[in-house]
Amino acid sequence: MGINWNNRTIADARLNSVHGGRLAGGYLLRLGVEFDVLNWDDGPPPVVIMAPARVWLQGQTGLVLGLAQPETFQPFTVSQYPSKRAVLFDLPLTQQAMEAVERHRNGVGVSLAVKLQTEVRRGAEVQVGWVDLAGTFNVSQWVEALDQAGYGRTLLFEVPIPAEPAGLGSAIELLETARGLLATGHYSEVVAKCRMVLERLTQELDDDLALKAARVAQGRDRTAQQRELLIRQAAIDFAHLAHHPTGISLDEAFDRNAAQMMLGMTAALVSSSMARKAAALRQA
Repeated sequence: MGINWNNRTIADARLNSVHGGRLAGGYLLRLGVEFDVLNWDDGPPPVVIMAPARVWLQGQTGLVLGLAQPETFQPFTVSQYPSKRAVLFDLPLTQQAMEAVERHRNGVGVSLAVKLQTEVRRGAEVQVGWVDLAGTFNVSQWVEALDQAGYGRTLLFEVPIPAEPAGLGSAIELLETARGLLATGHYSEVVAKCRMVLERLTQELDDDLALKAARVAQGRDRTAQQRELLIRQAAIDFAHLAHHPTGISLDEAFDRNAAQMMLGMTAALVSSSMARKAAALRQA
């Protein structure tokens, strides 16, 4: 698609990349637009100014994502020589907006639609125009952008996926694998992997005897830690079908909601156990 002056093409534009960036309180999608600028040899060259671009997910009839700011409002200079110039457009997204995108995407690739607004000046004359761009990005490209933005290192309700503490390395590694499976839409595998995380957590913390004591303790006499151990066991039981299907379709049993619930619960249980282990090490 081209940027024009009196129906003469100044530059062709295309959406060719998506990246992620860190943003306080949210995330940043960085959309790479490349301009093929044609040579201009007919008097004073025009000046092109960019306005913020509107962005949609899955086409202009899809989900409106908002306005993306160009990193520079004059992305290229028109001259007698042709040139290429790549410019990033930064689209801020809240945590809730990013989660809406992921629900809409549902584990597959994405198509982004971008409407560039341009103001072309030549002398005293000004012309305003629009350029429609579209780009399709596969799952691996999108997941890489999510990683760059920091999405997934903290879940929507702000349960951190912890860095590896001493003695819990295997459980943390499995948890990170589960997080990646959620981003790629393998929901039943997320649930199965979270079960492995919790089983490994019980092994690595040597909680078998404590778990048995929690089961036999009377309700009012159970400590908070024992109740947490029972929550861990309930989560393991919830994920039983992921390891031992009984004829039911796993896609019916475990959709995105189930996978996200299991991943959030697992991350919270790992974080809580890690905090207790760290406190015990400090007291030792």
